[in-house]
Amino acid sequence: MPLFGAYIIVDWSGGSGRRSGRQDCIWIAYGNRTADTPITLSPASRTEAEYALRSFIHSFIETGSDRVLVCADFAYGYPAGLASLLPKATNGASAPWRVVWDHLASQIKDDLGAKAGRVPTNRNNRFEVASAINATASSDGAPGPFWCLMSAGSVICVPQNQPPQPFVAINGQTIAPRRITDIRARSDTPFRLFGTGSVGSQVLTGIPRIAKIRFDGRLAGCSAVWPFETGWAPANGAWLFPRLRVLHAEIYPSPRASLADSIKDRGQVRGMWHWVRDLDIRNRLQNEFGAPGRITLESKDDLAIRTEEGWILGCP
Repeated sequence: MPLFGAYIIVDWSGGSGRRSGRQDCIWIAYGNRTADTPITLSPASRTEAEYALRSFIHSFIETGSDRVLVCADFAYGYPAGLASLLPKATNGASAPWRVVWDHLASQIKDDLGAKAGRVPTNRNNRFEVASAINATASSDGAPGPFWCLMSAGSVICVPQNQPPQPFVAINGQTIAPRRITDIRARSDTPFRLFGTGSVGSQVLTGIPRIAKIRFDGRLAGCSAVWPFETGWAPANGAWLFPRLRVLHAEIYPSPRASLADSIKDRGQVRGMWHWVRDLDIRNRLQNEFGAPGRITLESKDDLAIRTEEGWILGCP
């Protein structure tokens, strides 16, 4: 029995200007399990992308499409230890991943300079938020863990070059440059904010948007984030609780086969949609939500992954 009735795949962007229909901007592929191919679109801003995602999710749920799988291509967590440097969540949540999500949701401001009745600007304060975290985390003369700006020196506490690794915070906490899943998937550090192949800006701007959807009043009671809220799927048998209608999971499309397309990002979200849909039809998708290989259950690494770092769907 397939787990989901519909799938939504998102290629995110942390950029500061409106951009759509091209490479290096937001692309979304979505469709029901019975669709031959997904529908694709490219919202020009993160706000328009969030509205589109909400609309798709509600539409799928209201038409009885079983569960919906929502996947975005940015890290849903940071290397273990970052949460210890942030203020605790005001809502009482204590899990490290929620501390990070709640902090970024409260601090990241998007559409700066937008005027009433006009389209979203997509400008944001991601560099300033990273600088504020660095200012709290860093000892004198050794700023980090975030690094690399669009314009060197434009904010005070973000160095242009990677700080010595592993980063040692002012409280003595040692923070690795990459998560366990990043090392396995050969993806970049979530602390690098700018430059070719960097993913840090996508993480800073993406987590707040997924958090808003996950904890939306209409969806909060029937949504969950894998593996933080679900644990690992068993090899067989029931896994997701019956009332769950929306499951959020992180993806990294690069290792997967992209479909031929004049726009690489569009080809990647289309390819990822077919990957999850086809596995689900063959009743093999649940295996991808299982415990990673070479990770001992209840070990230090396992607890770090399930409570703070997260995992990439399909990462071995």
